[in-house]
Amino acid sequence: MDGLLVDSEKVYYQANQLAAQKMGFEVTAEDHQAILGTTDTYLRQYFLQKLGSPELVKQFIDLSYRTVDEIIQDQGVAIKPGLVELLDYCDNHGINRVIASSNFRTMVEDFMQSTGLKPRFNQIVSGDEVTHGKPHPEIFLKALDKLAIPAPSALVLEDSPNGILAASKADIPVIMVPDLIAPTAITNQQTLATVDNLAAVIPFLEK
Repeated sequence: MDGLLVDSEKVYYQANQLAAQKMGFEVTAEDHQAILGTTDTYLRQYFLQKLGSPELVKQFIDLSYRTVDEIIQDQGVAIKPGLVELLDYCDNHGINRVIASSNFRTMVEDFMQSTGLKPRFNQIVSGDEVTHGKPHPEIFLKALDKLAIPAPSALVLEDSPNGILAASKADIPVIMVPDLIAPTAITNQQTLATVDNLAAVIPFLEK
């Protein structure tokens, strides 16, 4: 969801930077790239190495989440280009879809509700419903179970290398729609293609 369906990764990055600034340290672009597409558990472990104290990590993450809420209430959050066109195509051709997000279910539902997208998705698998986060394939395997289709018949859309690797491990074809991280030689090897926006996925579905 984050960075693929809604333009929220920039919000998280901004909130993390503001929270860190208030606490007297820095969150870099490299830090944000390292935690893209991962779970809250991984996020806490990552910043524990940076801050060295569980109490400071909790303070930072709580402050970051509050700042995210403030930014969204003040500025809202945009949906990604081409999403409506892609969803309309899926509706017209009977293609079911599942959101498989490392975020909390409550956050996923809040974003879907605030953007009006909630009715447009069949089901959700969230980060708090899996034991292992991306790049482990568990979240995509659970999504396959909900769709009741074999891996070769599914398609994953991802914006992060962790998600692409998770799809690859699940043997599900994957297309990259980049957000904050540009494609690399490795992601190019793991994907069917890299496209500029979600509407550009439609020709692959038509095949």
